[in-house]
Amino acid sequence: ARIEPGDTVAVMGCGPVGMCAMTTARLWGPSKIVAVDINQERLDFAVKQGIADVGVNPNNGDAGDVIREMTEGRGADRTIEANGFKPTFDMAIDAVRPGGNVSLIGVFEKPQELAMNTLWIKNITISMGLVNANRIPELIKLIQAGKINTNFLITHRAPLNDIVKGYDIFGGKKDGCLKWVVTPYQR
Repeated sequence: ARIEPGDTVAVMGCGPVGMCAMTTARLWGPSKIVAVDINQERLDFAVKQGIADVGVNPNNGDAGDVIREMTEGRGADRTIEANGFKPTFDMAIDAVRPGGNVSLIGVFEKPQELAMNTLWIKNITISMGLVNANRIPELIKLIQAGKINTNFLITHRAPLNDIVKGYDIFGGKKDGCLKWVVTPYQR
């Protein structure tokens, strides 16, 4: 996302991918991390855990307008789309400042159309790509050093006996579930 110290970073999506993006974005010293999601429970969790500084729910008003209001009319310096959906992609483009960067880390199921005139007029840079496996050792060292906290990801644990229940809760995003760890079968 090319984050620089003092940047305002808005992340569209408070699922595990978005929260990990916010957590690692913090390493570059942004002045503010804004979480954007329609799931108020996840927004509240991100702010309470210190993953985000503020949460914006698009159901309560236009996210781009709210972010511009926070940034004296500019928009976020960097936006990160972590869902892989057209509405959040459009939101990331709308909420970024002129000359800003939109990073796409969400996986899109369908090809996307680009609003070329908007991208050109706002001079937006788009970056994207899969996780670089060569950086995993660096991430592990950061986690071991306590610079990246991933403990928040595991919200549920249960034995293999309860896998169907767990999949229902995880798949349905119920009970605040981010990640469900399956423990050994219990007799």
